[in-house]
Amino acid sequence: MGAALVLFAAASWSFGSVWSKHLSQPAGPMASAAQMLVGGAVLLIGSVASGERMTQTPTPAGWAALAYLVVFGSIVAFSAYIYLLKTVRPAAATSYAYVNPVVAVLLGIAFAGEHIGHEEWLAMAVIVGAVVLIGLPQWRRA
Repeated sequence: MGAALVLFAAASWSFGSVWSKHLSQPAGPMASAAQMLVGGAVLLIGSVASGERMTQTPTPAGWAALAYLVVFGSIVAFSAYIYLLKTVRPAAATSYAYVNPVVAVLLGIAFAGEHIGHEEWLAMAVIVGAVVLIGLPQWRRA
C-alpha cells in the first residue's frame, strides 16, 4: 500500500506540474502561496484523520530545521519552481528533483561535518551533468 501511495503521489505531482501551466492562478508570489496553503490544509486533514498527534515539544534543533524548511524549502524553492513551470519546459523545471540531493549532501558536509567518498562525488557529478544536459538548447523543442 505504501509503494502504491508513493507512486500515486509522484504521478499526482507530475500531473499538477503540467496542468498548472494551463490553469488561471493568482499573479506573482500569490500563486505559490495559494498552492502551499491548499497543500498544507490537505495534509493537516490527512494527519488528523490518521490520528497523528504531537507527543512532545520539538528541540531547538528541530525548530531550526523547521524554520529552514519553511524559508528555503517552501517560500524560496517552491516559489522558484512555480516560476520555472511558467517559463520553461516541465522537464527542465523538475530537474530540482536531481539537484536537491546534491544540495542536501553539500549542506551535510558544510554544517554537520559529514564525509562522503569518491563514489558519492562521482554520483553527484553524474547528476549535475544530467541536469546540464537537460538544459542544453539543442534538445529543446520550439
